[in-house]
Amino acid sequence: MLRSAFYVAQAFQPAVSQNFYSAEAPPWLDLWVSSRRYQFHACRLESRRYSRLESLRCAKVCRGRQVFAAVALLLVLAGFPLKVTASGSDALKIGVLLPPEEPQLQSVREGILLAEEHANQSSNGPVRVSIRGRVGQWGADAVEAARLVAEDGAAGLIAPPDGAASHLVLQVSGRTAVPVMTLCADSSVGYTGVPWLLRMVPRTQDEATALFKGVFPTNESRGRRWVALVPDQRAGREIGGDLRKAALACDCILDPVLELGSQTNADAIIARALASRPEGIFLWLAPQSAADAARKLRGSGYVGPLTGPGRLQTAGFFTRAGSAAEGFTIPALARGREEMVRLKSFEAAYHEHWGRDPDVIAAISYDAAMVLIHLARQDAFQNPPHRLPSGFCWPGVSGDVSFDSEGNRKARFELLRVSGGRFMVADRSN
Repeated sequence: MLRSAFYVAQAFQPAVSQNFYSAEAPPWLDLWVSSRRYQFHACRLESRRYSRLESLRCAKVCRGRQVFAAVALLLVLAGFPLKVTASGSDALKIGVLLPPEEPQLQSVREGILLAEEHANQSSNGPVRVSIRGRVGQWGADAVEAARLVAEDGAAGLIAPPDGAASHLVLQVSGRTAVPVMTLCADSSVGYTGVPWLLRMVPRTQDEATALFKGVFPTNESRGRRWVALVPDQRAGREIGGDLRKAALACDCILDPVLELGSQTNADAIIARALASRPEGIFLWLAPQSAADAARKLRGSGYVGPLTGPGRLQTAGFFTRAGSAAEGFTIPALARGREEMVRLKSFEAAYHEHWGRDPDVIAAISYDAAMVLIHLARQDAFQNPPHRLPSGFCWPGVSGDVSFDSEGNRKARFELLRVSGGRFMVADRSN
């Protein structure tokens, strides 16, 4: 606990020298006060939305946050030396939180490290990427997120696809004013109030909207009945909420949304999904889980549309799903001719470096690192609130990269459907 508190307290070092009685409270005091407010408001919200058991779990986590902040506060008041560790290098430092349990960890890691190598080939100064994240209780990744800033001196942070881990990075960013590029598609990540957040991936709600409107012919998409299979626990609740918003906006019916986890009886979930007689099914799962579900659904006689997020465009999904992947539909970022040339060049460089072909997450992770490195080198972006240059657009390998006023990536989609063992641009007349 003391070691954990030390790293969290390090993240707030710039405020330690402020007078305790100054008009503007230092961040570590604000952390202590806000943790008490968070305990009340978050638990009240959870008690409204979920069962009593869930609200008790929330209270336990919130109390843990309060104790965590209290120990950090005591260390500061005791005069504990909390100087940020210097790296001994003038390199621009980018921090990445990447928990080992992340389903597409390899693709994220390899894409970012290739970006580091390419950035170091330019004449704009050296770049060093620090990747942290370890298995453990909730607080373990929180400590690693704080260390990226306090110990590694990161000038920018990349948050992983996992929603819970992304929120941890944003908590550190909110107190240290370090800009964040997230790979998480959950809408809730954009509601944290951190003004220097950029999202490289399309939102779940945007991808789902493209599928609701595009799987069936335009004049036949409204009123269709869908079912969704999502991960269990918090991740599934976040995805389910976004899918429901998209369904409502598209005048479609989404019911039920079923959680499918490692401890879930998959056959029972598949039976419940088919019992509702859906006209289309979302498999908003990790690639291997989505492939297993597709095989079970096809084996149970379901012949309707199967769809999922764009991140399923990966060899792992095809290998595991086999013939069940035929006809599977996903949304993809639309690319023009120049964008395809950049993608092909990236694929060649990635294969030469890592000995395998990249998937869409590797390309997006590469772009996340390259854009963050580019922005962190700009004098106008370095100081809070880290405003983007007017009309910013980056020539990314995943497509041209630009952001809206809320930091979300502007996305233009095309639907891809599996035909003959590969994804092809879908014919909407079918």
